[in-house]
Amino acid sequence: MEYELQIIPEHCLVIEKISGEITLEAMIEKTQKLFSDPNYDPKYSGVVDLRKGITRMSKVELLGFANLINESEQFGKAPWAILGADPMVVALSQVFQLRLTDPDNLGVFSSVSEAARFLRKLELLELLED
Repeated sequence: MEYELQIIPEHCLVIEKISGEITLEAMIEKTQKLFSDPNYDPKYSGVVDLRKGITRMSKVELLGFANLINESEQFGKAPWAILGADPMVVALSQVFQLRLTDPDNLGVFSSVSEAARFLRKLELLELLED
């Protein structure tokens, strides 16, 4: 799995780009990297761009990952959007959304423009390609 992290304090925005094969171990590792970054603020909105990713996670693994996120004090204070293209990635992202403590704080979208509207971060249109 390839992982890119961009934290943009002036926009209170986090952009994560994930490509390749997505595994539970890689998702845990990237989440630890995000939460330990000194520039990360749980009040920042974020986007997880999975449009170039292919999931290798089972539903059971995904539910465990959702529980890990729910237990964290580092997530859920601001809205986040997931961008997906692969039908399995989208479906599992929606399952993940429903398992979160506050599912209304997460949206699953196929376009940057939809995600930007959800987050109320129109600057995202300049930072990610549709």
